[in-house]
Formats: sequence, structure tokens, C-alpha cells
Amino acid sequence: MSSRQAPQIDLRLHNKQGVALETIAAEVLDGGAAGGGKSHLMRVAAIIWCSMISGLQVYLFRRLRDDLVKNHIEGPKGLRQLLAPWAESGHVTIVEDEIRFWNGSKIYLCHCKDEKDRFKYLGAEIHVLLMDELTTFTDVIYRFLRSRVRMVGIKVPPSLAASLPRILCGSNPGNIGHHWVK
Repeated sequence: MSSRQAPQIDLRLHNKQGVALETIAAEVLDGGAAGGGKSHLMRVAAIIWCSMISGLQVYLFRRLRDDLVKNHIEGPKGLRQLLAPWAESGHVTIVEDEIRFWNGSKIYLCHCKDEKDRFKYLGAEIHVLLMDELTTFTDVIYRFLRSRVRMVGIKVPPSLAASLPRILCGSNPGNIGHHWVK
């Protein structure tokens, strides 16, 4: 990677997204109807935190891999498009289901279709857990992944020390997990 400064990328959020990003709460649920920017908030938060904290491990989950690709990797506001200037300059590398930052931070793009799939993450140290469409997950999957959230030996800027490790979830009403999320 070049020692040049990373080019500018567009990480604008609207006011409600900014409140969710800047809260010191360790666990946040951003709920509401489709189109409110919940998924975009997760992408932007992951990028901001990974660029600020060396060695950060962010895990972004959707229940199904196809939904993960369509909603977070591809499209005009997907990770591939958002990070294109940094990828072109060598500041990030996108490899399959992993985004690697110049400072050793990573965004892991994950799915957990069946309850047994949670065991793929048994040894994971998740610094930031992002769960998109939380009500599509069972409480068994969520509670297991939540138990993997911890942070050891990572130097965090003082402005973020009180709020990391962190869980940020987004969801629409309904689906199989509606009652346990509520």
C-alpha cells in the first residue's frame, strides 16, 4: 500500500443515523420501515471505525448470503462502490467476504442461515457486531454471536473507548424474530 493519504470517500449520514453512530451505548437497535438507511449506517460505521482503529475486527451479518451480497456488497451504496477510491489507491482490498484495511482492520461479511452455522464463529473475537435485519435471525443465533463480542489488546481512541466493543443491529418489524427482538 502506498504511504499516500487515503482519498476522500462519501460517508454522509442523515441526522438519525448520526445519533446511532455517535451514541456511547454498547448495544443499539435501529428499527423502522424499509428505506430508512439502517444498512447504509452499518456500512458507514464499519468503514469509519476500521479506518480509525488498527486491527479492528468488524463482523457484518445477514441471515442469507445472497441478501448479504445484494444489500451490502453490490449496488450504488454498497461496500464495493463506497470503497472504490480506497481500493483503487491500495488502501483497502476486497477479497470474497472480507475487506482488509491498510491498518490491519477487517470487515468480515458473514451469514448464518441455520442455527448450526453459528458454530463457524465459535473462536471469533468480534469487536463490532453488525446484524442487519435482526428479526430474520433466531434468538439462539443472536445470543451466541453476542457472546463472541469482546475486545482484548486493541488500542482505541479515547473518543470511542466507552462505546467499544459494540453491537449495532438494524431491523424492520415482523419476521420470525419479531417477538424476541421486541
